[in-house]
Amino acid sequence: MATRARIGFETQVGEIVSAYHHYDGYPAGLGYNLVRNYIADRDKFMEAVMLGDASYWGKTPYPSTSLHSFSNAEEDVSVYYGRDRGEENVAPVTFTDFEDFAENWNIAGEEYAYVLRLDGTLTMIARYEDNKVVEDAEDEIILARAAMIKRIKETA
Repeated sequence: MATRARIGFETQVGEIVSAYHHYDGYPAGLGYNLVRNYIADRDKFMEAVMLGDASYWGKTPYPSTSLHSFSNAEEDVSVYYGRDRGEENVAPVTFTDFEDFAENWNIAGEEYAYVLRLDGTLTMIARYEDNKVVEDAEDEIILARAAMIKRIKETA
């Protein structure tokens, strides 16, 4: 079952450019991946969003070979609906500002949203917590990941 999310970045004029993400969009999954592999490199983050809607984001948006596809995904590489599945109408969506994004981000049943702000912080919105906005979510995401690992170890 999917945990859908929306990933975006704030532009110099205050717009939020965002794309849909289908799998593992919860903080301990996608959120942690963003913290570990994307937010330190704003250009990489923006390039990944600009590739459009994705099945999931790996550690990197770009494969090392042309053999990468939805059915033959290279390990730790993002899988995009357009590039890797040949789908159309999967371009990023732009919101006029963060307030517009916060009110309208849930386009396709997304449960979480992540926005890389101009100051380099990652803002998170959680649908099932009454659209709670966490302005600087990095610590909360890391704690969610630690709690998930603890639960896994306890049940093993």
